Amino acid sequence: MALVWETVANFVSTGLKEFHQTEFGQVRYADWDLAVSLCVVIVVLLLLKVVALLVRRRKYSRQHSGHFISLKYRRGFWGKALPIVPVLLLGMALLMLLVAIADPFLTNTEEVSGYVESRIRVDLVDTSGSMAWEFPGTGKSKAEVSRDAHLEFLDMRRGKNDRVSLWLFSTYPYKVDDFVLDDELYYFQVRDAPYVTTQRIDKAMVVPREKVKIIPAEGDTNIVRPLQAIIRDFDLDSAQVAGGEDRRRAVLILTDAAVDEYPDAEFAELNRRNIVPYIIFINTSDLRGGSGFAPVTPKLIEKIREYGGDYFDIGDTDSLARAYQAIDEREAVRIEVKHRALKVPIYARFLLVAITVLLVAIPVGLTSEVFWGTDP
Repeated sequence: MALVWETVANFVSTGLKEFHQTEFGQVRYADWDLAVSLCVVIVVLLLLKVVALLVRRRKYSRQHSGHFISLKYRRGFWGKALPIVPVLLLGMALLMLLVAIADPFLTNTEEVSGYVESRIRVDLVDTSGSMAWEFPGTGKSKAEVSRDAHLEFLDMRRGKNDRVSLWLFSTYPYKVDDFVLDDELYYFQVRDAPYVTTQRIDKAMVVPREKVKIIPAEGDTNIVRPLQAIIRDFDLDSAQVAGGEDRRRAVLILTDAAVDEYPDAEFAELNRRNIVPYIIFINTSDLRGGSGFAPVTPKLIEKIREYGGDYFDIGDTDSLARAYQAIDEREAVRIEVKHRALKVPIYARFLLVAITVLLVAIPVGLTSEVFWGTDP
């Protein structure tokens, strides 16, 4: 029996030590929406309980007994405070359970030696102010429709060993991360990226406010700067990874094509480097709405095929499949893998803390009820 208790104690102490050493700033959550929904339900139930206690008199109770109770028979400070402790511990345990339900995880790296066949791509996402306006007939912003399409595209590419780098652009470009091979890590990078970067929020924007990043002097759609930066990044990556070898690569642009300046010189440089541009076009043309007028095709879309690229209209149900196929037909590149990011689930740490807190709360609650539960 002593050996069993020692094993349990070692297990609990090790788990609590891991929880204490967790870098909570690096924790990500795979199912945060479910945890938030359950939290809302719990809060609503608690509010209903409080309202019921306030408006309904308890059975078999009255305001006073008519007898004065001497102070020495009344509960002291600890007698009043101790019954509150189990409630606080129960709340803490419930919070830990909700966090565990959100499926927390850390990204870790391990050394991997060898080679993989990969397709190299930069995903360039338009987060300008125009993406915050509604995509007709959806009730969603163009940015949200674009992000859903991007995530669906990544699901289609899962397991294809794509080596991808994520960039955002509005007035200026922002590189989220260098090229990564890990599908799971990259999916969450895309999912967590802001929908819109702008200097102020307009009332007409339909994008969720928590997905808007306020940055001074942002909001326009300058595609020239990000393409120039991406070309430099491709050149640097080629020099470091392939020794300057000319490899087939691609840049996938998700945009409504409402750009301020046409990037003719930049597309020519991409073509010279054997980098094929693809555009997932957030087409808000009202032609499908039956207006009878021919849509105005942006110059960015009209000219993309002149540089060996192509565009895919997001209003077409087969567009993502065609974009997937076009990129998949690119010649794979054999690259050396040195590091790969891994998803490390840590929900068990939060479950262990919740169980430990409950094990403390139960005897504390029983003790407070036995000694002070019936006292005045």
